[in-house]
Amino acid sequence: MIDYHIHTNHSVDARGAIHEYCGRAQKLCLQEICFTNHCELDTFRNDNLIQFGNDRQPLTREGLRKMQYEVLRAKELYKGSGLTIKFGLEVGYYEGIESRLQEITEGIDFDFILGSIHCLDHICIDSSKECAQYFSRYSVKDMLFNYYRVIEQLINSQLFDSIGHLDVYKKYGLGFYGEGINTFPEQYLIKIFRMMVEKKIALEVNAAGYRQFNEFYPSSTLMKCARQQGVSMITIGSDCHKVEDLGGGIEEALEYARSFGFEAMYIFDKRKPIKIKL
Repeated sequence: MIDYHIHTNHSVDARGAIHEYCGRAQKLCLQEICFTNHCELDTFRNDNLIQFGNDRQPLTREGLRKMQYEVLRAKELYKGSGLTIKFGLEVGYYEGIESRLQEITEGIDFDFILGSIHCLDHICIDSSKECAQYFSRYSVKDMLFNYYRVIEQLINSQLFDSIGHLDVYKKYGLGFYGEGINTFPEQYLIKIFRMMVEKKIALEVNAAGYRQFNEFYPSSTLMKCARQQGVSMITIGSDCHKVEDLGGGIEEALEYARSFGFEAMYIFDKRKPIKIKL
């Protein structure tokens, strides 16, 4: 088993050190893990941070290098143990991030970069404290249109290897909008999935929703549409923010993917995809 979405205490909303996750991974008999700590760069917000111990500091290239060193040190320590460790990043995409992201990551070798949307109009829709500020401004139809328009930009940037928790808006959107959140505009989805196939970007099957409310990201409707449009590249991640959630829901996520006809998952090495049959 593998887990390609892991947050350590370098992310300000997570806890647990790298060595704790590695030890837990061995106990769970995971074969490969990828650390994907948050990279938030929106200068209109105050969460552009990285953490070392109890020290929170602005996210910089030097901070990313320091975090890379810690991951590579763990990789060397566990070499030959049966656990492969990869260095990744989860980037919170927003309109116009491209030059800032390229600047801050220049010269740093990543194995995997996950692109996710956490914010729209600089408001975190993935936050129980902020989401209503955004949702109250838009009808569900307009919110979905806005979201998928930014997803298009994320794909077209070609800066990412996989798209994280594609329908994350349902996390709090269901409670705000009701079942209307699931009235997917099919034309958006078809366009998105065809673009992903063309640009060779993977779709993440994210187990956080399964642990929290018994539904994966993406939903069954999206998974079915993705497969119909030819998406074949998927990554699997727990999106854990604490050690005890490492690997949580991964086996179920694999079965979920199989049920829609996906035959392989992908791991990455120096940003190169490697196919592994399910």
